Amino acid sequence: MEKIWIVNSGVDTLVLNAFQTEDHGKPMKVELADTLRKQLDDWKKQALEVHEDVATSWVFCGSVLHMCPNGAGRGQWPWMLKTTDITLYISGGRWNGLASVRLSSQYLWSSGSVREAITSVEELLESIFQAEMYLQVSLVDLCVDIAGWDDVASLDRSRHFVTRSRKRGVHEETDWEMDVKSRDYALGLARTGFDFARDKKASSGLSC
Repeated sequence: MEKIWIVNSGVDTLVLNAFQTEDHGKPMKVELADTLRKQLDDWKKQALEVHEDVATSWVFCGSVLHMCPNGAGRGQWPWMLKTTDITLYISGGRWNGLASVRLSSQYLWSSGSVREAITSVEELLESIFQAEMYLQVSLVDLCVDIAGWDDVASLDRSRHFVTRSRKRGVHEETDWEMDVKSRDYALGLARTGFDFARDKKASSGLSC
């Protein structure tokens, strides 16, 4: 009988939405302050001029945040800033929260705890927006590293993995030819189709 054991477990992906709070600590939607908007626009203008990320005056865990020349979310997040630990998205605040933060797997695993990581992000956001912030979990992925599972390759991916989702997709790429890709689709346990050689940016010469 094979011996299987858990090497490590924890949070592998974490995305937090940030809102400014009212007097009673509840989240509220507010527009971005004009002075902060101007500063973000200035940094982004510099990034656009050189076509690469530019350093800002903001620091997170000893690393300088860099402004990217592009935003994210189809205009929802006009300003995107990065370090190796986090990606910070900032909006104008009219239709959603003021910010969203994606914590990298590397940062989460190297932190003493998830609580410590969240506290560091909260301190950064409060220093940027000069207000108490309400953090809302947008996405959390849990990870378990397992050793000794020798027959994992023989599992039926459709039947042996429990999920609440009914839609499933398997994406595969070859090691020897990077532009050969395929995806298998299913609804529950019923296969609904497959495609190959599709390219989102341009139509492939041969696709199905």
